[in-house]
Amino acid sequence: MYRADPPARETLADIYGPTYFADRLNSMRGQAYVDYLGDEANHRANAIARLRLIERHQGKGRLLDVGCAAGFFLDEAQHRGWHGEGAELSAEMSGYARSQLGLTVHMVPFDEFECEDSSFDVITMWDYLEHSIDPVGDLERAAALLKPRGVLAVSTGDVASLAARISGRRWHLLTPRHHNFFFTRGSLGAAMKRAGVQPIEMRHMSSRYSLGYLAHKLRTLIDRPLTSRLAASMAGRRAGTVAVPVNLFDIITVVGRRSDFRRAA
Repeated sequence: MYRADPPARETLADIYGPTYFADRLNSMRGQAYVDYLGDEANHRANAIARLRLIERHQGKGRLLDVGCAAGFFLDEAQHRGWHGEGAELSAEMSGYARSQLGLTVHMVPFDEFECEDSSFDVITMWDYLEHSIDPVGDLERAAALLKPRGVLAVSTGDVASLAARISGRRWHLLTPRHHNFFFTRGSLGAAMKRAGVQPIEMRHMSSRYSLGYLAHKLRTLIDRPLTSRLAASMAGRRAGTVAVPVNLFDIITVVGRRSDFRRAA
């Protein structure tokens, strides 16, 4: 599934500007983060769970996080002994990662990231492919940058999930300003194989979210004055910072290993 009118490259900096990561006024009706930096503790907790998943398949080495935002995953990876760097086109987020966390983050779209092939032991794309304007091309680029037998880890929305089918056009991941492509388990696995990566584990992982963020996202499903007031009431309150694990089984996480296969030119 994909947007009929994908965004032009020159509009991406505006689409992923400051309001996308801090929509405290809820001007996008739940189609953005309410306070990405404020939810740091939850991002770090989710990062640790993802790192544990990767480390079951690959020893520590050089890691690239594509669409790394403020770098919380990268920072946790480095605490665990990884040598990490990131690619992030948001000036605000990449700047935060460099200035506040001391990370190596390149402010470029992934397809403009310059590096020699076979450079990384692991490449991660957490909640990234749905934002891409060429997801299959990005998978192929990732495969080329992986060392032989290197690991690619991807998470993205599962459009064939029960939650997606029941929600229909109100599915919380159908945010047309920001999300361009959606996969099923089968189509994502096929795209990875075509790129030269053999899936070795697929699962739906739970993630921690603050109640404030969940109230904010509820507007994508029910856009009524009541849900708007609920989101506003949570903002800035202690109750809004309470975190809970959530798994709607509609976000698929796939770990794959680079194979020798490459698509014919």
